[in-house]
Amino acid sequence: MTTKIIFTAICFVLLMTFSSRAQLIEESFNYPDGDSIGAHGWVHFSPTGTGTLNRIMVSSPGLEFAGFQSQGIGNAASVMNNGQDSYKPLSEIKNSGSVYTFLLVNFDTVRSTGDYFCAYLPSASVTGFQCRVYARKMQSASEKFAFGLSKTTTAGGIEWSDTIYSKETTYLIVMKYTFNSISNTDDEVSLFVFSEEVPVNEPAPTLGPLTGTGNDGNDIGRFAIRQGSQSSAPNLRIDEIFTGTGWSSVLPVELSSFSSFVKGRDVTLFWDSNKEINNAGFDIERATDPDLWIKVGFVNGYGNSNSVNYYSYTDRGLPTGKYFYRLKQTDINGNYEYFNLNNEVSIGIPVKYDLSQNYPNPFNPSTSINFDLPADGKVNLKIFNISGKEVMTLVNEVKSAGYYSVNFNASGLSSGIYLYTISADNFTASKKMVLLR
Repeated sequence: MTTKIIFTAICFVLLMTFSSRAQLIEESFNYPDGDSIGAHGWVHFSPTGTGTLNRIMVSSPGLEFAGFQSQGIGNAASVMNNGQDSYKPLSEIKNSGSVYTFLLVNFDTVRSTGDYFCAYLPSASVTGFQCRVYARKMQSASEKFAFGLSKTTTAGGIEWSDTIYSKETTYLIVMKYTFNSISNTDDEVSLFVFSEEVPVNEPAPTLGPLTGTGNDGNDIGRFAIRQGSQSSAPNLRIDEIFTGTGWSSVLPVELSSFSSFVKGRDVTLFWDSNKEINNAGFDIERATDPDLWIKVGFVNGYGNSNSVNYYSYTDRGLPTGKYFYRLKQTDINGNYEYFNLNNEVSIGIPVKYDLSQNYPNPFNPSTSINFDLPADGKVNLKIFNISGKEVMTLVNEVKSAGYYSVNFNASGLSSGIYLYTISADNFTASKKMVLLR
């Protein structure tokens, strides 16, 4: 996804990366170019006896479609017209409601007869293809093609699109399988095809809904990529496969920028969204190690919106060091997605000595005391009662230059006014605090 510079005077706009979104399938082919997808969670199978011929491989670069999912992440998969097929299991087998799969496709070669290149499979089958998606060349224009859809076998009929599409163009297609319960042949399939922005709400399908005469699947448990017949199947690249149980559960919140600004020991994060669907809000997470994240705040989302919404959050009082930040955007239905700052944020060293007022104040029984050191040196931080008697030493050691925060727990002390005093190099300072029980 392309970032925009929105605070050029004070901010570095950082490229975003994306991660998990709690869906039934999430696949951006973020693997090395030349790998077999079978090495990354896909299962190769050969219902026509092709053995290991032409396994589906990862290829570079990935496909892009403005406003959809993990832009700029990963590669793609190259699908040929002869070879081994592959499926990826859904994280949860579905046998009711609807199943949606959003994916990007870009065709290199499309043949006249046409064949299907992707479909669903039941959880225990490698032959019962459901919701088959086809492509065939138009006789009147060799560079154009049509999409097709059938529920199961061709005996049930293939419906072809009236609109014709162009090779070497990336399209977003959406497969939909709906379970019905009146008979064993009334499940429905639909196909949506988009060449530009995807609507927030589910529109009328490009093809379908179709039922056909073939038996319904017992369930939907696998998504399959099929290389098909050598004489009729297309050659294409496929990318960004996301499966869920609703239109809005698969479409993302689309951020256009994510940036940071450092002032002293405070970090302010700025981000804005171009589009939101069922957005409950954003957890703000911070790490000093990129694998160890903690939640530091939450900002409410706007729910559903097609307009630009601006957000910010300030993480205050950080010690000197390097930090990583990410947003965990959560939908109202529990789906989530991560947006990461690509660069680390640095809190430098202060320019002067300082002792801050404790917070909270008054307190019971704990409070935080912050102090700033512009140079390395021996530091003493002590607590005194109102009579001047020392009751506790919090710090008595050499400290490097930086920002510090010390917790003072007064659970063993009685209510009253206390003083805390710091001495470092030639700097001394004292402040009052109140313990209320």
